[in-house]
Amino acid sequence: MGCYEAYPWYYRTFSSTLSGLLVTAFLFGTLQPAHVTQSQNGYSVRFYGSDTNDGDRVKIPLGLIDSNGRMTTSYPINLVNVFTIEFWMKATASNNNAPACSNGWYTGNIILDRDVFGAGDYGDYGVAICDQRLVVGVSVGTDDRLLIGNTVVTDGVWHHIAITRAESGQIRLFVDGQLDGELNGAVGRIDYRTNRPTGYPNSDPYLVLGAEKHDYSGSRYYNGLLDDLRFSRVVRYTTPFARPTAPHTIDADTVALYRFDEGSGVRIGDSAPGGVNTGELKPRPGGAAQHWSTDTPFSNTAPTSTIAPTATSTNTLTAIATTSPTATGTNTPTAIATTSPTATGTNTPTAIATTSPTATSTNTPTAIATTLPTATSTTSPTATYTIVPTASQTPSATSSIGNAPIVPTPHIRVYIPLITYVIGN
Repeated sequence: MGCYEAYPWYYRTFSSTLSGLLVTAFLFGTLQPAHVTQSQNGYSVRFYGSDTNDGDRVKIPLGLIDSNGRMTTSYPINLVNVFTIEFWMKATASNNNAPACSNGWYTGNIILDRDVFGAGDYGDYGVAICDQRLVVGVSVGTDDRLLIGNTVVTDGVWHHIAITRAESGQIRLFVDGQLDGELNGAVGRIDYRTNRPTGYPNSDPYLVLGAEKHDYSGSRYYNGLLDDLRFSRVVRYTTPFARPTAPHTIDADTVALYRFDEGSGVRIGDSAPGGVNTGELKPRPGGAAQHWSTDTPFSNTAPTSTIAPTATSTNTLTAIATTSPTATGTNTPTAIATTSPTATGTNTPTAIATTSPTATSTNTPTAIATTLPTATSTTSPTATYTIVPTASQTPSATSSIGNAPIVPTPHIRVYIPLITYVIGN
C-alpha cells in the first residue's frame, strides 16, 4: 500500500478512471441477453399428430402473459398486418388424411395455428393440410377467408412453403418457389390484441405449431417434419422464384426465425435479431428426444421419403352441440378461391442469395504476462468468483418464455488489480 501512495495524485486518478471504464464496459458486454444466432444444418423438429392434451407441439407466446392469461406486451412474432411466413415441410399422405376443408383450415391437419377461440377479434390465421394440399386461412373479425392450394405436398419429400399477405389483404401461396394460389383476403390487422380477456389462457395468446391449439374435439394434427421457419414483416415474394437451396437468411425485416437446430431439450430458440420470440417444445409421452430429427432439407443426400407411417388415431368430426362455441366462431368462410392459378415461369427472378451468416468469433482476452514487483506483495491476486446460475429455460404457462436469460460472466476480479497496478507502475 505504501508503494501506491508514493505516486502523484494524477497517476492514481488515471489508474482508477481506466479501471472504472474497463469494469463498466465489461459489465455491459457480459450482462446482455444470451442469444445465439445459429445457422441451420443439423436438425428438424418432428411432430406425430398424436397428442390431444397440450402435447406433441411447439408453443410460442405472442407476448408477455400475466397470471390471468392476458397478454400485456406484444412480441414481434405477433404479426399485425403485412407478412411473409416461410418454412420447410416433409410429410406423407398416410399420416395426414384430412379431406377437403369446406368449412375452414381448422378442420385439416394443422401445421400453424394462430387462432383465437370464438370470433377473430382483431384477426387470426392458420395453415393446414386438406386433401393433401395446403390451405391458408386469414380472418379479420367475422370476415373469414380461405386460400386452397393445388400442389400435393404429402409426397414424402421436402417442400419449401412461402405465404405472403399484403396490406391490401391479398394472400399468395408458393410451393417450391411456384405460385400455388392467391386470394383477395380480408383487410385489416390480424394481431392478438393486448390485454384481451380469454377463457383459454393456456392456448389463446400463443402461436402453436403442429396441433390445434385448443385441442378442440374432432381436430386433426400435423404428422411430419418442420424446419427453418421464418416470419417477416414484409412481402418477400410477388412472383415465382427459384427454390431455395440454403437456410433462410437474417435481415432487418426478419421478426422471428426458428432453425430447430437445438437437437435436444424443449427450448426452441429464436435466431432473429433480439431473439425474444422463444418457444417451448411440448413432447408427447416418451420425452423430447423423439421430436428431434437429423433429416433436414439441406442434407447432401437426394430427397427421399423417410417418414414411416405412424399409428395415430383418426378423429372423425362429430356433431357439435349448438351451445358449444366453435374454434373460430360461427361465421362461414367466404370468398373461397375457386380458380386454380397456374404457375408461370415467365416472371421467374434469379435465385436470391441465402447465404447463412457466419458466426462472429469474439476473442477472449488472454492473460498478459507481467512480472509483478515484490515491493508490497509476493502473491498475485487469485481469480475467485461465484458462477451465477442462469434463468430456467423451461417456460411456464403464465410467465414469459420469450425473455432470453441474462447470464453474467464473472471476470471482474481478475482485471481490476492487474490494470490498476500496471498503470500506476
